[in-house]
Amino acid sequence: MPSTSVDKLLSEKRKLDGVDANSQKKKQKCSAISRTTALLDSEGKAEAKKIMQRVRSKLNRMPSTKHTTFIRSKIDMLDKDRKEMVGVFGKTGAGKSSLINAILGETKLLPSGNQGSCTSVMIQVEANMTNDKYIAEIEFITVQGEELSRKIACFTVSYSNSDTSEQLYWPLVKCLTIKVPNSEDLLEHVVLVDLPGNGDRNKSRDTMWKSFVGNCSAVWIVSDISRAISEKESWVILDSTVPFFGPGGECRSISYICTKTDDIEESQKDNAHSNICTRNEKTKEEVREIFNEQEDVKKHFSDAEGLFKVFTVSSKKYKMERQNEPDEKEMTEQWMNALNDTEIPHLQEFLRNLNDHRKRASDYISGADGILSLIQAARNSDMKYSKEVMRKDLELRLKDNLESIGQDMKKLHKVFDHCLSQGVKKSEDSDEKLMNEILEPEGISGSGYHKVVKCLCQNDGIYEPTRTSQTEKIDLNKHLAKYMLNDIAKIFTHYFSNDKSGPIKERIENFTLDTNSLYEKHKCLFLHLTFLETEKELKPELICYLLKKKKQTYNTLSESIKDSMRVSYENASMHTGNGYLQQMKDELHQHMKKANIFQKAKKDMLDGLTELKDHIAKEMKCKLQKSIEISLQTPNSSVLPGK
Repeated sequence: MPSTSVDKLLSEKRKLDGVDANSQKKKQKCSAISRTTALLDSEGKAEAKKIMQRVRSKLNRMPSTKHTTFIRSKIDMLDKDRKEMVGVFGKTGAGKSSLINAILGETKLLPSGNQGSCTSVMIQVEANMTNDKYIAEIEFITVQGEELSRKIACFTVSYSNSDTSEQLYWPLVKCLTIKVPNSEDLLEHVVLVDLPGNGDRNKSRDTMWKSFVGNCSAVWIVSDISRAISEKESWVILDSTVPFFGPGGECRSISYICTKTDDIEESQKDNAHSNICTRNEKTKEEVREIFNEQEDVKKHFSDAEGLFKVFTVSSKKYKMERQNEPDEKEMTEQWMNALNDTEIPHLQEFLRNLNDHRKRASDYISGADGILSLIQAARNSDMKYSKEVMRKDLELRLKDNLESIGQDMKKLHKVFDHCLSQGVKKSEDSDEKLMNEILEPEGISGSGYHKVVKCLCQNDGIYEPTRTSQTEKIDLNKHLAKYMLNDIAKIFTHYFSNDKSGPIKERIENFTLDTNSLYEKHKCLFLHLTFLETEKELKPELICYLLKKKKQTYNTLSESIKDSMRVSYENASMHTGNGYLQQMKDELHQHMKKANIFQKAKKDMLDGLTELKDHIAKEMKCKLQKSIEISLQTPNSSVLPGK
């Protein structure tokens, strides 16, 4: 490639880094600044993509060698895109569909919940980055479910308030994905997911639900403003799902969104705007006060109050104002204020920030610059002695960094060992009490509870209530692990924080070979150092692995107990006849005593932390050593792209 390609990329990067900071003061103009910045990001990234496509095209016409294969893999890594997920929770009729429609500038993209029976299907809304078409993709529970749906269409549930023969297929559907044109630059790297509040009785859908919730970077709790304070359901949803998106997930933001703010009583309509604003501010204050009382939620975040936001929105008013939108030259401050009062633009800005166009574009351009530097460096003269000296410098720095990370991970292991040991002792001292809190709850007679215990045993310690049941979901395994979970709660939040960089994530983010300090000593190898400086894709990979392992680690205790108790659940479920309830209880109690379930759960969690330490060290050592080796080797110039 021409040497000017690097200069062009660096010029684009400087543009991204140098956007006028004072322009942020003009935020009110319908996020015009954000859109302009996003356009600039896209243009710079698009230019870098064109250059990388030309490099890739030349590579595809060349024989495969160690160097060409390595460069291809680096270009492929640039195009990998990890999307941020926003989970939207709320009961039927809360205004979720209208909210999503308004944010995306759509009218009837998602049907409102009052049009028929409620389903538990998860709905994903994401950008169609291929063309301007609207696409719906339906994922059925199994392939045979899809075939079955055609045969039993006449037997599926129909709309309760419809005279038509239109049918509901939701019992067979696992997930619905809707792809929309990306006209507002809101969803390029973001997915909105409309989620049921408490999982699903169907195992396939429940597994997907847990996966979605665990992958949410942000959570939106949606409630009608008239019920936001009095209604408990929204807070129940938050309390029951926080283990999945907090310590068992990666949520960095919780927003409570009060909808239908323009719905006011007839007597208040004479001074509607003032009354709406007053109610909005009062509701925000009261919602924040309620959140501050949610100790079981806040304990899972290092800065709970900082991550919690309240919005008061009117989808109807926003649509009306957009329909009356004047030309750009005629936009008045009054119209812009009216639009912002609906707070829909605030949520749109939230999504734009979550897209993080500038950082993604800057990272892509930086990575492309590194690839071009590697190609040019490999075509330079041999300089064998200089390369060997620099290799030793780099490998020594890599070794020191790995030892430092290893020491940090040993400290983590020691702290977790201590806290888990305390939890094990409490659990073993109170095991009978823990078990009886589920098997013999106060205020519930045995005659009416035997079916719950039976279902619990048949489902590996988990009872999923029916829609008409008065009993809430029960997870005996998680209940047995509660003392251990409580004792590691603080250190887990500290080491694996979502809202801030915990010690492990921070160590990965700050990991560096400090190539800048080597430029003076190795001036003739500046292109090699430029490539190594841009070797950043390993960090996102490791942070992604850290998040995945963090979720698994948090769930280790209850999963380990489930595994240890599985035999007793199976045996207990086989009991029938007179006195079978007591026989089931005895079976579970006896197995718990002899199976050493708490010690095993502790060991399994510590083993998971050891696996995390080993993986981080291995990946860093292998991949960075390979990058150092490739960058300092001099291949035959004929096997690399030419000018």
